[in-house]
Amino acid sequence: MLELNTDLKQKFEEAAKALRSRLEQKPPVSVLRNMIQEKSIGRFNRCQRLLPQDLSSIVKKGGITGVDGSTNSAGGPFPYRITLQQALAKACDQSNKDVIITDAFSPLTMENPVSEEEYRDYIKRNLAILEVEAALAAIDQFSPMLLLLDGSLVRFKIEAASSWEKLKSRALAQNTILVGIVEGISTGVISDCLKSRLLESVNLASDWEVLFGLLEVGEIVEISPGLFKEGFRTCFMRASVDPKPIGIDLLEEQQGYLNEVVDLVFTLTPRDGRGIPLWLDIIDENVRITDAVMKGLLSTYLGEDYVEFLIPKREKREI
Repeated sequence: MLELNTDLKQKFEEAAKALRSRLEQKPPVSVLRNMIQEKSIGRFNRCQRLLPQDLSSIVKKGGITGVDGSTNSAGGPFPYRITLQQALAKACDQSNKDVIITDAFSPLTMENPVSEEEYRDYIKRNLAILEVEAALAAIDQFSPMLLLLDGSLVRFKIEAASSWEKLKSRALAQNTILVGIVEGISTGVISDCLKSRLLESVNLASDWEVLFGLLEVGEIVEISPGLFKEGFRTCFMRASVDPKPIGIDLLEEQQGYLNEVVDLVFTLTPRDGRGIPLWLDIIDENVRITDAVMKGLLSTYLGEDYVEFLIPKREKREI
């Protein structure tokens, strides 16, 4: 183990105490649950695991398709960067061919010069567009009953606005249920609604922090309409033994499918897993662009001499 000097260990201990103190100031589970219900923030419900005949019925109606995307950038200091992105739509029915949409670009290929911050923003928006395009193609080719997208539906509405409207219209027209699975919850709606009843140190807590360990396995809290995400219905769910919840977004027009959707997500999630439907984890593994892939592409298409030009000195350290 790394040897730390006394001063560094003391400062680290103080920081760790601050983290623990914040966690300890959260109200007890029973108190928080009562607060959420009393303030009409949401209501708690239990999920059920679907039976084989229920899953067969879903398959007959078009089955399930998942969509995820991946980004990786390589090269040297800005603007000597190359970014590779791909989005994958994969149906549970293995007879359906995967939809793969890719893109590759660099600050040096942009139509107009961009700053490093503008380039990062472009990367985010472009990946959302690719994922929505993959979802559109999946609806056309597979006609799924349910389409799982990795991330909040709000993200696609904001970062891929024009493509999103096409996807929403197509899904409603073809009766495909759009479901956003949110792994990294960043909203703070619950603590904002409870700020008058929470200690100051935790009244800005994120929703995942408030709900950490609050839900039982297979339980959801359905957020009341109008609190946030206009045009969508949202619930938070604990689908496995992992105490950190996930978020589930639905279109407001499809809110009537909420119970069916959460039961399916619960069924698709391994009890001992990290709380995400297994199918999305499989897609993530298939779509991921690794550093090794990027390094190989750079060496092949750029040439070793130019790769050497791009490598930062810090990556050449031998000690």
